[in-house]
Amino acid sequence: MKIIAFFTSIMLVILNFFGMTGSNATGHDDYRTYKNVILMIGDGMGFNTIEATKKLKTDDLSMEKMPVHCQSQTRSASSKVTDSAAGATALACGVRTYNGAIGVYNFAGLSVKNNVPKSLCEVAKEKAKLAGIVTTDKTSGATPACFSAHAAQRKLEKAISTRQMQSDLDLIWGSASESVTEALCNEGGFDMITTSEEMNSLEPGSKSFGQFNMDSFANVTDEGDNPYLYEMTEKAIELLDSGDNGFFLMVEAAHIDKFSHKNIIDGSTSQVVEFSKAIQTALDFAEKDGDTLVLVTADHETGGIQYDEAKDEYYYTTTRHTGVNVPVFVSAKDAGFVSGEAYKNCELSVQLARVLGWDENVFPATKF
Repeated sequence: MKIIAFFTSIMLVILNFFGMTGSNATGHDDYRTYKNVILMIGDGMGFNTIEATKKLKTDDLSMEKMPVHCQSQTRSASSKVTDSAAGATALACGVRTYNGAIGVYNFAGLSVKNNVPKSLCEVAKEKAKLAGIVTTDKTSGATPACFSAHAAQRKLEKAISTRQMQSDLDLIWGSASESVTEALCNEGGFDMITTSEEMNSLEPGSKSFGQFNMDSFANVTDEGDNPYLYEMTEKAIELLDSGDNGFFLMVEAAHIDKFSHKNIIDGSTSQVVEFSKAIQTALDFAEKDGDTLVLVTADHETGGIQYDEAKDEYYYTTTRHTGVNVPVFVSAKDAGFVSGEAYKNCELSVQLARVLGWDENVFPATKF
């Protein structure tokens, strides 16, 4: 027993070191609980991505109107610069892990089966809430995968898609993944939808897997039968709000990151504008509902955007991710987040869990 106690103590030290425990994550106990939470992730969206958007596109951005402005420290357990997988695992599961990991702990040698923290979506379903994912990335992409599956590496897309079908989520919508077929969807109890018309025809109680056109998501002027991010957000909220116990929804704007990797500033800023429309959709619902919290953040910054005062222009310094802090916007002042504070990325999801009424014995799951 002494050996077990010693091992447990060592494990807790390790978990605390990597930011993997979740008790009183923000350090503020004065918060109210909410029935619904909408977490919105601008993949690759840094502070200067927003500033560039304000200069080049519009200064009327929904996230900046939210009352709480703070920031997130994005490092992973294995690097000062996170990738999307480790960044999303922190936001989905409340733990920091190695780059490339999809919803698993930072312990090499443990099987995925025994190395799995629960995601906010999974705990929501355990608590009889509805849960869904909306993204402009492939449904097997790193961010949606971390909220709906578990895998040792993000490149295991076939395994990720299979595990998503085994999830109890109510909806998973995004760009088409090569590893998703209608037969696989049907096997998992999902109806596969591929058009705006099919999406809009969905009724409460349905279970759907969206496989839309990624090229249309990248082209914000597209007029084909493909939904915009704000339209997917609106419909997802409508469907998830049909339950008695509330819901959790994750919304990702993935192409901010994709354009930033290519250093196409017109593309990345256009995608921030599209993301802002989806955020406004969520905020409009939250204001009307009165029991919904919206949190907007990023998994990391991409491109190292800087401002040249002499030339009066923004420019990229890299095609990769950077390790700078990213913005966090919260729709209410009573959710335990404080303006100006810098939180670990994993602390954001832990506080969202507390806002939903779950304690540290439920989320994050740190027991093996």
